[in-house]
Amino acid sequence: MSDINASTGPTIIEEIDRLKRELDKLRPLSSDVVGRIEQKLRLDLNYHSNAIEGNSLTLGETKSLILHGLTARGKPMRDHLDIEGHDEAVKAIEDAVKRNEELNEVFIRNLHKVLLKEPYENDATTPEGQPTKRLISIGDYKTQPNNVLTSTGEIYYFAPPEQVKPAMNDLIDWYRKKEKEGEHPIVMAATVHYRFVRIHPFDDGNGRMARLLMNMILIKHGYTVAIVPIQERNQYINSLEQADKSEDLAEFIAYIAQCCGYALNLHLKAARGESIEDAEDIEKAIDRFKHSLQKTQATQCLQE
Repeated sequence: MSDINASTGPTIIEEIDRLKRELDKLRPLSSDVVGRIEQKLRLDLNYHSNAIEGNSLTLGETKSLILHGLTARGKPMRDHLDIEGHDEAVKAIEDAVKRNEELNEVFIRNLHKVLLKEPYENDATTPEGQPTKRLISIGDYKTQPNNVLTSTGEIYYFAPPEQVKPAMNDLIDWYRKKEKEGEHPIVMAATVHYRFVRIHPFDDGNGRMARLLMNMILIKHGYTVAIVPIQERNQYINSLEQADKSEDLAEFIAYIAQCCGYALNLHLKAARGESIEDAEDIEKAIDRFKHSLQKTQATQCLQE
């Protein structure tokens, strides 16, 4: 399986790198600017990553819970716990980067404990198709299959329980090898995300964990976070499924690169003294980035 297709990924990644260089020239940013950016991105990241998994809290309710400890009337307590756990996990990856902590199995399993907070029961289906309840453990690899239906109605078979540990070892070894070789951070982050999801090592929380680990890699290498907006949930899932069909991660890597653009542009606005309080939503920002990229590509074609 190739990591990136030269005809698609690099152009987008080059644009992200151009934005990063532009931001780097404006560093160091004042503590006030950094604080405002980090809080906004933290709120966005918590809301969108949980909403993708079906969390019912709105962005406003997420802000009220994280900033003021206020729960939303009529919303499930599990949804509140998921937001709180995710917020703690975001802080955990930021702290790990500051401590230069190594990405390994122990860290990943501990992060899963932080994310899910406590064991709970989920609705499940028996092999015979009967509804049942399933205890979700935290910090432990799955002991039962957790296959899912794809958008086409087919069953996608994740790694069986007995293959999880060797598969996770392979993934971590791959990441360390690529990091030493100087692979591009966006390529590494997106690939770790993809491979982690395809292993699906835990009973629950695998999508959120994949996005957390992806962002940990990006932060460690000086990039801003990649936020996948809830409005693009279908595109996000389709790009993952397309990687399975084509055995090429180019489209998914390119999509993650686009998601990096939102946070980078937010940093740039704040660094230039512009307001980020009324910043356009993520979906519009990513769409604007795509259009600007298309214009750049068209200009390059005319000049060649």
